[in-house]
Amino acid sequence: MSAATPAALAALAGQYRVRPGRPDSIAGGRPPLAAALLRGQPAASAASRLSALFALCGLAHRLCAELAVGAAGASVEHEREDDANAAHAAMLTRETLAVHLRCIWTDWPVRLAAAAPHRPPDVGTAVEAAGAPEWVERHVLGKPARQWLAHWTDDPRGCLSAWSARAETFPARLLADCRAYADTTRASPRPLVIDEARLSELATAIAGSPAFAQAPLQHGLPAETGVWTRSDDPRALDYDTPWLRLGARVADVARLVAGSGGAGALRFGARTCAPGEAIGWCEMARGVLVHWVRLAPDDAGFDDIRIEDYRVVAPTEWNFHRQGTLAQALSRLDPAPDDGALAARTGVWMGAFDPCIAYTVDTDGA
Repeated sequence: MSAATPAALAALAGQYRVRPGRPDSIAGGRPPLAAALLRGQPAASAASRLSALFALCGLAHRLCAELAVGAAGASVEHEREDDANAAHAAMLTRETLAVHLRCIWTDWPVRLAAAAPHRPPDVGTAVEAAGAPEWVERHVLGKPARQWLAHWTDDPRGCLSAWSARAETFPARLLADCRAYADTTRASPRPLVIDEARLSELATAIAGSPAFAQAPLQHGLPAETGVWTRSDDPRALDYDTPWLRLGARVADVARLVAGSGGAGALRFGARTCAPGEAIGWCEMARGVLVHWVRLAPDDAGFDDIRIEDYRVVAPTEWNFHRQGTLAQALSRLDPAPDDGALAARTGVWMGAFDPCIAYTVDTDGA
């Protein structure tokens, strides 16, 4: 069998076409791979298969799959619930920190169009250091995490302004360099809200249409999800520029490193929706991830429990909705092709919303 071509692999993974300055500013997406991969497969295989398919945040997908399949009635408990929850929380925290650091070190220098003032620490070192608070405080925050976070909690813009102007760390310099075009275009957040009532509504919507996962809505409207929409953040609606949304990712790094738990901990859970049907969800680096599963009925003739249908609603599908906050913000950008402002402003929005699939930027005809 011949190897898949790059074009075939791109088609399988999906891709966005971003067209700033146009009403139809976002096109494309990715196919619903989970159902095709898992339909008819043993329920116990969902976690390993999906963590391999969605490798950028593989542990978060593994957790959601385990939670969803377990709530649907197909899991075997190997640990006490308290022990399992502690292990899940530690795993999710470590992966979220690693994804944040990888994004800051590898994606921000490109997307923010800012020249790095000095050579950053090796990205491999950054990711390996996800569990080392001392490294993060030295190379990311430039001060103790709790001190940084206290200033952010009190005054996000003031914190980010003072920190990016004075700190010598690589992320601080990047945010200082891009502020001129990252803190001047505004779009008020419309946060995705996760609570018991909305989880029930979300599960019903996912079950009702296979197309929902590609263009999800909450109460009939697009919503956005990211570190700036964490439900325990009282200032979430203040993060109205890409610069503040980027700063919220640094704040999430500080929050997770501080390890205060409680209000700062990443949330996750599951909900049984009907016999053999459930959702699992978690907060992760890009926002809220949701898995929905329906198991085949007992009389389907299988020797073991099998999956009848499976759907994944990832943060990228919320954030890159064609009528969502990002699409509207991109459509309002001034083309200004002669001075590079369009590319710079597009880059900071893409950096803030951080898609987990490839994208191209098309400024022709903008």
